[in-house]
Amino acid sequence: MTIREIAKQNGVAASTVSLVLNNKPGVRKEVREKIIAVLKENGYSIRENAPKAAMHGEIKFIRYLSATHSRERNEDFFVGILNGAEYRAHQLGLHFGLNSMTAEQLPDMFRSLEAQPDLIGVIFLASEISDTQMTYLLNFSRPIVTLDMPLQLEHYPLNIINMDNSGGIFNAVQNFCKMGHRSIGFLRGETEIGGLYARYVAFKNAMHMLDLEINPDYILRIDPQYEIAVQQMGEHLQKLSKLPTAFVAANDIIASGCLRALQQAGIRVPEDVSIIGFDDGIMSTFLSPSLTTLRVNRARLGELAVERLTALNAVPDDVVIKSTISVLLVERESVCNIL
Repeated sequence: MTIREIAKQNGVAASTVSLVLNNKPGVRKEVREKIIAVLKENGYSIRENAPKAAMHGEIKFIRYLSATHSRERNEDFFVGILNGAEYRAHQLGLHFGLNSMTAEQLPDMFRSLEAQPDLIGVIFLASEISDTQMTYLLNFSRPIVTLDMPLQLEHYPLNIINMDNSGGIFNAVQNFCKMGHRSIGFLRGETEIGGLYARYVAFKNAMHMLDLEINPDYILRIDPQYEIAVQQMGEHLQKLSKLPTAFVAANDIIASGCLRALQQAGIRVPEDVSIIGFDDGIMSTFLSPSLTTLRVNRARLGELAVERLTALNAVPDDVVIKSTISVLLVERESVCNIL
């Protein structure tokens, strides 16, 4: 029987029989099995797919450290991403290397990586990068995926994976609205690494979208280091004659420090002031009250970076992809319903 005759007998198109014969996807399992049987009865051989060659090589993870780097500001975030990336790389049978780099070390590092024959690609944690260092990333000819790229630098033609700062902050503000809060402030990072500035911009946009007034007095600059955050929030509290009923914080460290400062000033959380953080770091569950926050799946962020790198290694001239990973509101004890 010809291909057309087999197709007619089985009530399918000739192209469907061709897909089955060439072992291509796009045919339902039960239809495929039926056609395979008829093809074999008529002396046809089903094409076997060549086994995929195992990938070998190294993925290099570079953590860029600015001159003002402080481990406390994003260590929890970094470790989560690193663990996910390393786990996925080992799943794929790849070697995995880590380097922490300052601005002075970047040129030599990238020159070395350009010449590394077994390099699959580079994962670059860009939380602390500035415009000055972007040239090294743009001129790098091997596959590179950047993580936690600051909003101000997202316009560059680089593969980027960020968390959904905009959607997360909108969910936080909307959640406050549903619980009766109309006077909402923002605890903004004094040092805005990674997504912190994007979260501030997202807060302003969310307030406008939900028709809520922004009080400039309730936008407080707080350093994302716990002890400094406690001190700075205490100073803000001495100056403010009135507080909003709720604060969204740029990250959990800021939220935690401010929560402590409020308690030291005799202000109850959440009865007097509610707080939502961002990141769902380890400290969130140890606070009293435990912190309502926005969870970032840091391990998955690292895994996705490895998967994107392997895809780029296979197709180096693929289009640039800028993607975001969703965040989840985790409700604990630091938010009060005032309706």
